[in-house]
Amino acid sequence: MPAIGLQLYTLMNVLEDRPATLARIAGLGVTAVEPFRLGRTELTRAARLAEARSLKADIDAAGLTVSSTHARLPDAEDPGWFFEEMAEAGVPIAIASTPEALPGFTRDALVSADGVRRYADRFNALAKAAAVHGLRVGYHNHYWEWTPLDDGRYGYDVLWDALDPSIVAEVDLYWAQAAGQVPAEVVARLGERVELVHVKDGPAVRGEPQVPAGQGSVALADALDAGRDSIRVHIIESDGIAEGADIFDLVAESVSWLKDRQGVSFETS
Repeated sequence: MPAIGLQLYTLMNVLEDRPATLARIAGLGVTAVEPFRLGRTELTRAARLAEARSLKADIDAAGLTVSSTHARLPDAEDPGWFFEEMAEAGVPIAIASTPEALPGFTRDALVSADGVRRYADRFNALAKAAAVHGLRVGYHNHYWEWTPLDDGRYGYDVLWDALDPSIVAEVDLYWAQAAGQVPAEVVARLGERVELVHVKDGPAVRGEPQVPAGQGSVALADALDAGRDSIRVHIIESDGIAEGADIFDLVAESVSWLKDRQGVSFETS
């Protein structure tokens, strides 16, 4: 059974006491977490490693595991410092959460065929460097990746055709639907590459508050069923909730929906 994960960005406003917050979400049935803000080049090596160790200690103390992380990725020519940090934090997969997470690129990296090719080449080189360290890299979508190229194909589809098979697809089901795609079709096309999905719900409209899984308009159940043979972690996430709503209620209700609708176990796989 897939593990129930949580992207810690969901709790960014309540992470002041990280150990207590992690213990609380573990009590709600979350078994894995996906941190963010790793790979910060503005910090010294000592500071990065100290934070990585502290993060791992807090996660371990709560009885949780790390599924992956969103991070600023390194250049393939000098990745050692980054992989050292990932090892200290116990992270198996580093995810580019936006195109600009890869050095030298901006958010519009995938709006032209040439841009997609250059992005894929750089990502493939990084994937090879990561493999030497026993780590992997992956890509997480938003909505803008489905910009049509000059030949009518979508940049997102062309990107995956060019990426090394070792690169993990983390499909954000909410943003896929917001881009006008059918989430289940996105997952089915990518097949076994989809090891992680972001499970979030709501109106699938940019800027609108999100709700617990199963309470919005996103076709989550169909997408999770399409990926039942490949998805290892269902990662709950919210980018923003309605004023007055409780983020821990969203997490609890999303966990309950996953358990009830998808038969997810409390035990990590």
